[in-house]
Amino acid sequence: MKEFQPIFLENLRISIPGYSILRFAHHKHTQKSDLIEEHTHPHSQFLLYLRGQGVQTLNGQPLGVRRGTLLYIPPNTRHGFIKSITSPPLSIVINFKEKGSTKWAANNKTLSPVKLSELEGILNNMILSVDLHKAKNIATSSKILQIFSLLFSELEGNKDQDRKVYPFTEKIRRLLRELPIIPKSPRVVATLLGGDLSSINRKVRRETALNVGTILDEIRQKRSYEGLKQGNLPISKIAWDCGFTDPNYFARWFRKKVGQSPRQWREGNL
Repeated sequence: MKEFQPIFLENLRISIPGYSILRFAHHKHTQKSDLIEEHTHPHSQFLLYLRGQGVQTLNGQPLGVRRGTLLYIPPNTRHGFIKSITSPPLSIVINFKEKGSTKWAANNKTLSPVKLSELEGILNNMILSVDLHKAKNIATSSKILQIFSLLFSELEGNKDQDRKVYPFTEKIRRLLRELPIIPKSPRVVATLLGGDLSSINRKVRRETALNVGTILDEIRQKRSYEGLKQGNLPISKIAWDCGFTDPNYFARWFRKKVGQSPRQWREGNL
């Protein structure tokens, strides 16, 4: 698509056995939505990233997301998002109700290039051939159901069998998790690995489309959450363990990433 055409279809009520689709959206993030504070909603949600990358939080746990990341978010699950590159992420969002108990716990999966191509083909056909102003048009509903079915089938599949292994990226994550103090910058990580930052970033991007800076933020957030959940641990000590010598700078970084101060987050999560 040379010119992007966003889709926002609400109040759909497309009912199939066990499910009712409420909303379908295909859109770019705005500057406002590049930082989404943690929130909950009463419905289930599929969230698929088609472009861009960042850190999604699920129940306070950070998760690096990129093209192909599919998230299933059950009702009343706290989640938020922080963009990590300059271009706006592009995503598909489907809100739906589950009749009866929820299908899964919060879940995520990376779609294969083949599945992404199949889904984008359905989406492009939908944009080119369907009257998007008629949300309850049969053709529109059919395309939405095709996409919903594809995402549902991906999460239904054998997760252990489909899980991808990213050896170099996992080596970096393991190194950072085991260090008592998280390095201050990606260059320090490169030094610890005995390599050049540019070449290390290339290797990580080939595996995951992320970079060392994104992984650092992911590990920092996880370490900060773990520390803040220990009610007696001073915030200055948490800041130091996360690689910050100045607690005030840590507080500004945390607020930018999470939308709350460390103290506010701690009060809401103990």
